[in-house]
Amino acid sequence: MINVAFLGPLGTYTHQAVLQQFPNDGNTEYTALKTIPQCFEELTHDTKLDYAVVPLENSTNGQVVFTYDLLRDLMNGAVNHRQNQALPDLEVVAEQYVSIDLCLIASGTVDIEAFDKTTTVLKIYSHPQVWGQATSYLSKLRQRVKSLQMIDTTSTSDAVRYCCEKRDYETPHEVTLAIASSTAATLHGATILERPINDRKGNTTRFLVLQRRDSNKGALVARPSATSISVQQVTLLTFVVAQDMPGSLVDVLNVLKENQINMCSISSRPYHYPGDNESHSQKEDEESKRRKWQYIFFIELNHESTVDWDPIFTGLSSKSLKFCLWGTFNRNARYYEIA
Repeated sequence: MINVAFLGPLGTYTHQAVLQQFPNDGNTEYTALKTIPQCFEELTHDTKLDYAVVPLENSTNGQVVFTYDLLRDLMNGAVNHRQNQALPDLEVVAEQYVSIDLCLIASGTVDIEAFDKTTTVLKIYSHPQVWGQATSYLSKLRQRVKSLQMIDTTSTSDAVRYCCEKRDYETPHEVTLAIASSTAATLHGATILERPINDRKGNTTRFLVLQRRDSNKGALVARPSATSISVQQVTLLTFVVAQDMPGSLVDVLNVLKENQINMCSISSRPYHYPGDNESHSQKEDEESKRRKWQYIFFIELNHESTVDWDPIFTGLSSKSLKFCLWGTFNRNARYYEIA
């Protein structure tokens, strides 16, 4: 029996990603958790859990910063494996992609055409990540009502639940709606008013599948697809370079070039040295101040399975202050799909 944790509740896009990777075949248990940090924490410490699935980025709205920052913090707290290579408790073993078709949802029948610019007060519930994916639609909707309030929820599925719970408290001029998936609407018995309302066609969210590094299960095999593209491998790396040394980032990237490794993405997040929040001597405080505006870099490499990693690790070790190999896994076939 496999037990998979994910950012819940049921009916979220993360839940859909879980079902794509781990179909409900009677041999899988699903554990819905409330937050992304809880997914990391529970997988790390609860040996009954085998995997956790968390969102990483959206093709329209960019990074899910909670996930990036948790990866950063795990690297910070990890014991070094050799020299300056960090070896955190978790590793990445697969990826999934979910097409995001956002729906405007109501608890029952609502006539959008009856909205009045002078009287209609509209409240819409959704996850914060959604607002940036439907800005054009929301802007047009705002012009048709007296006021529009966007209310954050912990998940899109919860947004539909809240919308349904508010049904009995609505007045003739107050309307409560939600933005979520069709799956969430079905789960809560709600009504889809309009779909899709995304700004961009093909809006997609990418998810990572994590496992404990000491489980020794290895990467998950990508599920077959009709797409006839040879499977490439993807490696996720994070690293920190010397802040004040000109060309330090270029030096790391040159290691990849010299070993003929293609970098398919690079991003960064603020980096805090281990112990920055602890008490320091005056000298240490000055050193901590100097280190502000430091960044950790996230890079992804795509390559064939025959890569010789030894010279790459040697180069990364000599050119970075600290680095971490999060995992090598097969590129999911959904990556190549064009909406």
